[in-house]
Amino acid sequence: MQKKELRQMRTLLATPEMLRLAETNKLKRPRVYETRWDKEKRDTRYDMFLRGRVCGTVVVAALFFPDELAAGRKTPWYELYLDTGTGKFITRILRNGQEEKWSEARMENLGRVYGGTEIGRWHWKKEDITSRIWQCPEEAEEIRRALGRTETEAWEAVTGWQKDAREEQIRKKEEKEQKPWDEDMALVPPVLPGFIRWTGHGGAEEHFIFYDYDRNVKTGYCSFCRKQVPVRKPVHNKKTVCTCCRKQVQLKVKGRIKTLARNPYYTECIQKIKGGFVIRTFRNGASWRDRTPANPKLVLQEQDRYLVFENGRRRHYTMGLYKNKKLRWIPAENDYFWSMTTHALYKKNLGSLKKSALKHSAIDRWERLPCSAGKYLYIEGGNPAIEKLAKAGMFRLARDMMKEKYHPGLLEEDGTELAKLLKIDKARMRRLKEMDGGIPELRWFQIEKLADTVWPDQMIKEFANAGFRGLESFGFLKPPCQPVKIWHYLKKQEKLSGDGIGQVRRTWEDYTGMAKTAKWNLQTEQMSHPKDLKAAHDRVVLALKGKNMEKQAAKLEKKWPGVNGVLQGIKKFGYVSGEYQIVVPDGILDIVKEGTALNHCVHTCDFYFDRIQKHESYLFFLRKSSAPDIPWYTLEVEPSGNIRQKRTTGDNQNRDFAGALPFLKEWQEVFRSRLTKEEKELGILADKARIREYKKLRKDGNRVWHGRLAGQLLADVLEADFMAAETD
Repeated sequence: MQKKELRQMRTLLATPEMLRLAETNKLKRPRVYETRWDKEKRDTRYDMFLRGRVCGTVVVAALFFPDELAAGRKTPWYELYLDTGTGKFITRILRNGQEEKWSEARMENLGRVYGGTEIGRWHWKKEDITSRIWQCPEEAEEIRRALGRTETEAWEAVTGWQKDAREEQIRKKEEKEQKPWDEDMALVPPVLPGFIRWTGHGGAEEHFIFYDYDRNVKTGYCSFCRKQVPVRKPVHNKKTVCTCCRKQVQLKVKGRIKTLARNPYYTECIQKIKGGFVIRTFRNGASWRDRTPANPKLVLQEQDRYLVFENGRRRHYTMGLYKNKKLRWIPAENDYFWSMTTHALYKKNLGSLKKSALKHSAIDRWERLPCSAGKYLYIEGGNPAIEKLAKAGMFRLARDMMKEKYHPGLLEEDGTELAKLLKIDKARMRRLKEMDGGIPELRWFQIEKLADTVWPDQMIKEFANAGFRGLESFGFLKPPCQPVKIWHYLKKQEKLSGDGIGQVRRTWEDYTGMAKTAKWNLQTEQMSHPKDLKAAHDRVVLALKGKNMEKQAAKLEKKWPGVNGVLQGIKKFGYVSGEYQIVVPDGILDIVKEGTALNHCVHTCDFYFDRIQKHESYLFFLRKSSAPDIPWYTLEVEPSGNIRQKRTTGDNQNRDFAGALPFLKEWQEVFRSRLTKEEKELGILADKARIREYKKLRKDGNRVWHGRLAGQLLADVLEADFMAAETD
């Protein structure tokens, strides 16, 4: 239907009878109508007036409203055009006889119809709706015949025809939308029989040996080998290793497996399709209820299909609910299968695929992929080093490159040979492979090549394991940086202190910074490389303690001008109960005194003051009520009341702290009760910041190198020390 042609049609105007009825529409006594739930009263006779005519295949319905007619306006409010030939409809909206706009909404969804009548509201009876709509009998009959709905009222014929027309439009639109999906799905071949057999045992992560409950039992059925294997003195639920396949298995008595089921696991297979290949992901399971050990009930549900074509096109489909109507294959949110979850990959057909679809991939070289096959092929296609590294057997470096964010400058993009691609030579690549190195080791070999020297392999391994990312890790030392000399010094101090070289480096950096503050002459070898680093560190701490603490606090106040104001704002969180109390510092000077007295780093680490100024965490003093002026424990607390750290002398936590735990729980409840809305929001932000920090510490592999917790991951230690405030 063309709007230009519709405008040329004669407008249906209100009849004298309609005008008369509109003027007398108000009833003296309200009428009562029964709905599905209750009764409703209306003090008017009609809600709407309807006229209509047929022009060829177009049915025109004009809608009028009593208030407009009573005001003397003869033009309709809505003109509905229904084309029975094409199945399309459209409505022209008029104001005072002038066209305002067009709408494709159905009649019952038009503004005044929906708001002023009961059309489309299922709790009204149809006969009551009809009684409140005035319709010219002859015109109504003409509308019903034209729309092929002679057994209904005219208004119902219009709404019913529009509903069917709209559903047909939607159906055609959905068919058009689904057509390319169905074409892609038609390319997918049947599931390989070998894959179905393999996924029930080879692709599973849990395996069992089933045996008869008999003292003289000698054999059991292995779910991986799928045959009888020797067992010796089996115990139900005991974990052991199958003597045939060497798989980790769990022993199960046959008579007690009625509720046994494997945890869901995922498997993948790659199959050739026209113009490319498809990666299919299945969710698997198995249960033995009313089954024999050799014949479990298998569950095989295909969940994802990742199609890759030779022209570079990629399509990712997932089994999902299409517009809340039906389950079918629908496009996923991304066009690649981005999952670092490891899925077992079926490999028996990869040999034939290597001759065609996967001829440029090294996916078959991996014993177990570090991620889904879809993600592996996606990354491998964009990073030529992955394929070359896998073919060279350097799987750890390939895994690092896949898991970590892409590092600009790490590779020579134009390099054709693997060594040149890695920015090293063949000899260094051979050394890198022998030590099974990853990205940290590669970086040190690249630095070694730039320095045109050869460093000990053990030094490179230890520097990489300690998290030293390059020469910038020793930027606190005066140049030039001599890695071998630094390594020997770190190893010597490692023996003296008992700390790992990572902690020794941090102590060295801390010592250097404090020595500069104390104005020690670090230009001399004796001062920059003391024979006993830990003893020198303690000496410089003592030297700094001898300085005027007011001056130290004044410098910190100048550097962190907002901290004192924040501390004054949290005075309301002070608390006393029984044997213990919480003291809020008056300012930075109190924090300096606390850190000095307890000999920990709270007053020498800038990040504590940075957190306070940003309202990420605060410092409180835990004291005994009997000695409120004597430092005991320092607490780092988030705005939500979560306690991040609890430390006393030397950054330790002693046995005497256990007695204060009930008091701290009580204080956390009081703390939360005094929070404002803004402080609660700050607590949410602080919680997210802490989680990011722990994630980074765990990713970097930072560890504790001294004390009772030596060797543990720093993130694990901090999480163990964390004390969450209970929420309502």
